[in-house]
Amino acid sequence: MHSAQTLSFDPIGPDELEMIGKAFEDELHRRALSRKSEEAEALAAKLINAYQAGIRDDLGLSIVAGLS
Repeated sequence: MHSAQTLSFDPIGPDELEMIGKAFEDELHRRALSRKSEEAEALAAKLINAYQAGIRDDLGLSIVAGLS
């Protein structure tokens, strides 16, 4: 039995992961945060969610990273 709403899974490839990682690292540096901090974990989750929601460019991800 399938629901009317089908979830799609769009895996994050190496190029996309690199783009997300760059936005993450840039924002960590800007805020002087440790990669092991709770803030860094929240930032990483926010960037991945933004990518999966359709923000697929460097500028958009950088803007999302700076909004927290």
